[in-house]
Amino acid sequence: MHEVQPGSALEQRIKAIEARVGKRIILRGLRVPGGRFRGRIMERARYIVVEYRDTLPGFFWHYSLIEELLDCIEQGRGSVTLFDGNVQYISGPPPHRQPTPPES
Repeated sequence: MHEVQPGSALEQRIKAIEARVGKRIILRGLRVPGGRFRGRIMERARYIVVEYRDTLPGFFWHYSLIEELLDCIEQGRGSVTLFDGNVQYISGPPPHRQPTPPES
């Protein structure tokens, strides 16, 4: 389901956010050689993809970065990309804040 320990406070937070926004959250750890990329949120109509820099897969050092990205979702920032040095790029209002047309 998620790349976090089952039953952890982080997993429970993710489930609470999913319930609140009505979308599934998909976590994706990325190996990014060099560069300043830290993580990003990409909101879609039915799910939210949270990608984060995972320099050492198998360890849980990325939890604080996931927490920071979840903060952005909770604050309604829409699609966000984070880079080293506190640089953020934000694009558009989050789709879960806009009215959804009925499906035919």
